[in-house]
Amino acid sequence: MNAIHSGNLIVAQPRFRRYNECMDRKILHIDMNSFYASVELLTRPDLRDKPVVVGGDESLRHGIVLAKNEIAKAFGIKTAETLYLARQKAPHLVVLPPHHELYHEYSQRAQAIYREYSERVQPFGPDEAWLDVSHRPESGEALAAEIKARVRGELGLTVSVGVSWNKTFAKMGSDHRKPDAITLITRENYKDILWQKPVDEFLFVGAATAARLQQLGIRTVGDLAAADPEQLS
Repeated sequence: MNAIHSGNLIVAQPRFRRYNECMDRKILHIDMNSFYASVELLTRPDLRDKPVVVGGDESLRHGIVLAKNEIAKAFGIKTAETLYLARQKAPHLVVLPPHHELYHEYSQRAQAIYREYSERVQPFGPDEAWLDVSHRPESGEALAAEIKARVRGELGLTVSVGVSWNKTFAKMGSDHRKPDAITLITRENYKDILWQKPVDEFLFVGAATAARLQQLGIRTVGDLAAADPEQLS
């Protein structure tokens, strides 16, 4: 307790410390799986067992993959590749036009659910968000499971959630297992889960940066963590 003097009166005050001086923060990163394609399939259940992508208008030379379902992903189809190439990989591919106003609606509905758990919500595009739930008594994993169940039940969509003590590892956790999964990354297991991943899977390391890092012999996230900061600078 701290004592605050006010004239002749001594008022006892509790000793407060910042949260992260006492314990780790609880950060969730929530990623709605195959978001555009999943929203489209809500009204097209007949296509759920087919490879489906949401694509641009080929007649306007916007014929690229904007999103793909898990079946299309299994054919090796990638976001941003041409629809022509995607069809070479999956001849029976179904291409649906985008409905961005619908994606915005579902994004807002998901974020409304998130804000019931924390005021500290940081969207990362329409389909991803970080939540700081450090103030809540439940474990991060329990909150992740509850939110995941609510998104499925109320929106009909699945999410993958990463749970960790910082934003970067939470994001990498949601990427680690998909779809419809929860990955807990702790101070005890983070090296086992993350250190062997290719360096381009580290948040914000793109192709050009990864190529430069590989020239320095930095090929994995663990290599990056062990690198000399001055060399990196």
